Amino acid sequence: MTSIIATRHELHGHPEVGLDLPWTQRYLRERLEAAGIECRLGSGLTSVIAIVRGRGSVNGASRPVVLVRSDMDALPVEEETGLPWAATNGAMHACGHDCHMAIVLHAALEVQKRREELAGDVIFFFQPGEEGHGGAELALNEGLLDVLGTRPVAALGFHVLAHHLKCGEVVSRGGAVLAGSTLIDVVFHGRGGHGSAPHLARDPLSAAAAFVTNSAAMMSMRVDPRGRAVLTYGTVSAGVARNIIPERAELRGVIRGFSESTIDEVEELARTGAEGVATSHGVTVKVNVRKDTVPTVTSGGELEKLRAIVGDAVGELDEPLAIAEDFSWILRQVPGVFLLVGASTGDPATSPSNHSANATYDDSVLAPTADLVVRWVLGRLDIEANDAAS
Repeated sequence: MTSIIATRHELHGHPEVGLDLPWTQRYLRERLEAAGIECRLGSGLTSVIAIVRGRGSVNGASRPVVLVRSDMDALPVEEETGLPWAATNGAMHACGHDCHMAIVLHAALEVQKRREELAGDVIFFFQPGEEGHGGAELALNEGLLDVLGTRPVAALGFHVLAHHLKCGEVVSRGGAVLAGSTLIDVVFHGRGGHGSAPHLARDPLSAAAAFVTNSAAMMSMRVDPRGRAVLTYGTVSAGVARNIIPERAELRGVIRGFSESTIDEVEELARTGAEGVATSHGVTVKVNVRKDTVPTVTSGGELEKLRAIVGDAVGELDEPLAIAEDFSWILRQVPGVFLLVGASTGDPATSPSNHSANATYDDSVLAPTADLVVRWVLGRLDIEANDAAS
């Protein structure tokens, strides 16, 4: 039997980016089906939904369902780790999704062996397109939560970190664990002209610059600091020559926050702020936003149940992290828990972070995390069965 470490290394050497991951899908499907696990495939993305069915009805009721998710996709990053199993195709599992797949695959194989102990059914969901491609939303639209006819009562997701946490440390918290991310594009349209006669033009670039400056003041004065949101503009695009006033100027940025209401508040402030600046500069503006993710929120009740099952294996995350994760869309519909797993191979304060071409992950966390997943699956279904019997 292939070890969990060997599985991870094989997956690491074959990274694929985006929603179409044919090699990865085939590898997972073959491993799962060889163990007798039923698999269903996505249509708009190369997802794998692996189903392990437990024993018969629970006190005459339909069997409860729980869901465990792993993302599958890599990043368009040229690997620089120098590891013997490093990828060489121009992509890299720089965010550790190879670890996630190995953990969830081996958990599914173990649960399949112990299916007579299951007081319900399990969906092991392998998802492409987590890295900004909308994979979770696509899968939900394809009916992920209704694949067994009964919606999951609880969901479990996790993410390894190459930094921040000590190796082997597993943490979560009730409420927001990670931020939500809303993408914002602000386009100012003016009237172009020659730099020698600016009074005959309407400069959209000046408006864009004023808007960025005003945004910092807006965030400090208008947003409740307890809401903890940030607005960042990372790119500006305007003009073709140094002496020509352009027709348009475009800003691209992101809003991050730990509650949807705070993110929505910042979005509305950005809209009204942009319109005010546009009016004062004699230009027009168009603001487009798209929710890439919502905050990743752990249910306090589900976290209590998980800790009742696994004991002190899961510690407390003091503060949420401002990174984002599209498992948040699933937790928006199903109560559940999102865990962070320390997998640093060095000092977590100085180790290269997730997404770095030098990011590395310690294989020692794979088996214990898979064991935690198995324990949660068995224990969470037992809790549901006991509640139904009482």
